[in-house]
Amino acid sequence: MSSKVADNIIKARTNRGLTQEQVANLLGISRATYLNIETGKSKPNVSLLEKLANKLNVPVAEFFDEPRNNDKFEQMYFYILGHFKNGIPKTKLAKLLYLADFSNFYDLLESMSGVRYVRREYGPVADIFFETTEKLFDNGKINIKPLDRALMISSITYKPNNNLLNDTEKKRLDEICELWKDKDTQEIVNYTHGQKPWKACLDGEYIPYSLITQEDPDHVYTPVA
Repeated sequence: MSSKVADNIIKARTNRGLTQEQVANLLGISRATYLNIETGKSKPNVSLLEKLANKLNVPVAEFFDEPRNNDKFEQMYFYILGHFKNGIPKTKLAKLLYLADFSNFYDLLESMSGVRYVRREYGPVADIFFETTEKLFDNGKINIKPLDRALMISSITYKPNNNLLNDTEKKRLDEICELWKDKDTQEIVNYTHGQKPWKACLDGEYIPYSLITQEDPDHVYTPVA
């Protein structure tokens, strides 16, 4: 774990006026184990980071310094929904967002949104994907309904803004949606499982964007023929 992340964890803890032992107790781990986190000697998995953020009452993103744009991620989310008027399976939507961010990094060495992705059982998922989905549903901006053992997400009457997306990014999103619109969810899951970013990480780990640069050019976002 980078020293900067460890420094941000220390800052969040001290801002709450908590000792290392108190935080360790809140997490249910030994003080020595927690000390290794703050000194950067051990790399906590996503679950522990999420639990730590919850106990310190801060967003997980506060532990990281990489620039990210959650509002832009939400615009990407709605832009993709615009291609699926009858709804899109929740898992497939998560994967299309991943392909957009990582393919952008492959070409330009920067992602569209800057959000971080986690290695999950069903492929990479943005660390704010579930939080964003829940918020949009609670605010009446999307509909979620079960269909054939999947959760289908669709936009309701909300008219989203896409001013944070430039024409090149919209074109990329258009192309990715067009390529994958007739593919089922399992196919895109299998596709992401075959990529180096997913294979190089363990479940629950954050996936470095740089791993996509090791991928074959024809296996970045284009379905296998």
